[in-house]
Amino acid sequence: MPQATHRETREQDTPYCTLRWLDRIDPHAGRAIVELIDATTGDGGTLGYRQAMSAEQADAFCHGLQQAIEQGRGHALLGENAQGAVCFAMMTRSGMPNCRHLAELTKGVVHPRDRGRGLVQQALGEIVQRARQIGVEQLTLDVREGTRAHRLWSRLGFVSFGVLEDYARVDGVRHRGHYMAQRVEHLATHLGLN
Repeated sequence: MPQATHRETREQDTPYCTLRWLDRIDPHAGRAIVELIDATTGDGGTLGYRQAMSAEQADAFCHGLQQAIEQGRGHALLGENAQGAVCFAMMTRSGMPNCRHLAELTKGVVHPRDRGRGLVQQALGEIVQRARQIGVEQLTLDVREGTRAHRLWSRLGFVSFGVLEDYARVDGVRHRGHYMAQRVEHLATHLGLN
């Protein structure tokens, strides 16, 4: 399992941020990730949580992240600055031997106060590098239709390969979901990394 790596980033309008790959979900990282996801509950539950996680939900969520890391399939990227966690992404490689070239972006979140500052692109740059290191050639994700995230993923070159009509239910309302994919090298080109 690769050691945690750090990369300092600074853009003209982006606050100081350190992106680091986690080799475990320690209590600090767990709290930071949960607080980050909880900060997005005003988005209508697009990350799967309509309200802040309970202590039990937070423990289960962090335990699931840790298990994926321990199994060598999960790659957790956390971005922090002086204000706390600013972004988090989880890339989970397929456990099937004939699908080791695939990984799913199972979670991606930017704190509402830090949106629009290039953090998604910075995090994706790190994900492209890690994907290349471990032999992942294609990334997949799923997202609720019509959301800010759906529009963002589309702008970044992800293409829908399937739609599920009853993808999510929030407050009794059904929402469609898109399953999207993009080759790692295409994403690298899109991000200007090639």
